[in-house]
Amino acid sequence: MEALIKKYNEKSKGFLKEKFTRDGAGWLLLQQLIIAPMSLLTTVLLAHILSIESYGYYKYILSMYGIISIFSFVGIYNITMMNIQRGQDNFFKLGFKYKKILRWIPTIISLGVASYYFYMGNNFLAVFFLINIFSYLIVETYDFYLVALQGRGDFKSNAILGISYYFVSFFPPIITAYFTQNLYLIFITMYLCQGLFRIFAFQYVKNKLLSNSNKEDYKDISQGKIKEWKKESLSSSFNNGLNIVGANVSGVVVFNRLGAADNAVYSLALALVDFVSGIIISTFSKSLLILSRMTRDKLGDNKKIDYIKSLFKKYFVLSLLATVCSIIALPWIYKFLFAKYLFSYKYAVVYSISLLALTFYPSTQFFMEKRNFKVINTVQIISLLLNFISVFFAAMYFGVWGAILITIIIKILTNLIYTLLMYNKVI
Repeated sequence: MEALIKKYNEKSKGFLKEKFTRDGAGWLLLQQLIIAPMSLLTTVLLAHILSIESYGYYKYILSMYGIISIFSFVGIYNITMMNIQRGQDNFFKLGFKYKKILRWIPTIISLGVASYYFYMGNNFLAVFFLINIFSYLIVETYDFYLVALQGRGDFKSNAILGISYYFVSFFPPIITAYFTQNLYLIFITMYLCQGLFRIFAFQYVKNKLLSNSNKEDYKDISQGKIKEWKKESLSSSFNNGLNIVGANVSGVVVFNRLGAADNAVYSLALALVDFVSGIIISTFSKSLLILSRMTRDKLGDNKKIDYIKSLFKKYFVLSLLATVCSIIALPWIYKFLFAKYLFSYKYAVVYSISLLALTFYPSTQFFMEKRNFKVINTVQIISLLLNFISVFFAAMYFGVWGAILITIIIKILTNLIYTLLMYNKVI
């Protein structure tokens, strides 16, 4: 066990060199340490600039955007990335081919939603869903460059492009918001900047990582492997779809049950705590790569489980510390950064308890690398149904408090179930 951990999670004297070269964790952490505070700053600035109701509309549109995007079958990203990790670079071309075709599905759905709102007389929301069409066709399609970066484990380029993308994509919309406070112009600016950057990044990554190393065309892939890739991509897409719906459905329910103002309060509470969560799990991206290498090296499930177990203690300490610090810091954060939301800081403080779910987060990657989508999808379906039903009635009878408490319970319960299944070797 000790030899395995040493091999796949080395802690040598050259710690910094190791983490910023072969391991990649240093670059992942650096990326998140820069992006997460900037993400919080974006939230702070938009919450300051926009009215509470406008911010609620802003979060609702983003939630609906995420839900509609699942119909572009985002599982293609994960499966193609894992294939590249196993040395099958030609799947990149195949994956992008299907991505360009599948992008038309969310485009048509967004057009349908816009038509619905026009029919209902809500032209304000209808126009937003027409604007979203550009993002489905360009922005979401060309982020496929991340598949090559993460598949190859080039975390340095991943960090540099990720940080650059954030600055290019989100600060121009903030400037637009400051001068105009017009939600239409904010979204147009955001999607335009995101689209231009991702097109550039896609060409850069493809030429840097894949053009010279892989001369094979996807047509050389056997039909059996293509069939398996499609099947796994479909299963992964279903799972990712459940995750995305689960992450956004609560905001949609709160918006429709309680209104834009309460959705702003609810979304802000989640955003402040979830950005802390993002910092903690940022370095875990390397773990899926490590598990894939274990598969390549023909190491069995018991060795993989031992590796995952070794992460639990570290994640427990981090999640507990993050919970305590968040509970102490959030009242002051609201006081100095969100004066007009000060009445709502208690929701974010209570939601901090959800950070304890990070203790069990590593076990989810075990089932993902095994591509055991039967287990993954079963857990996600149960979690999604419980989340939707519980939040619907909790918001109805207990308002924002009910939605917050249910979100905490579901988040911890879902990761705990994965851990119990892993310990019992349900594979």
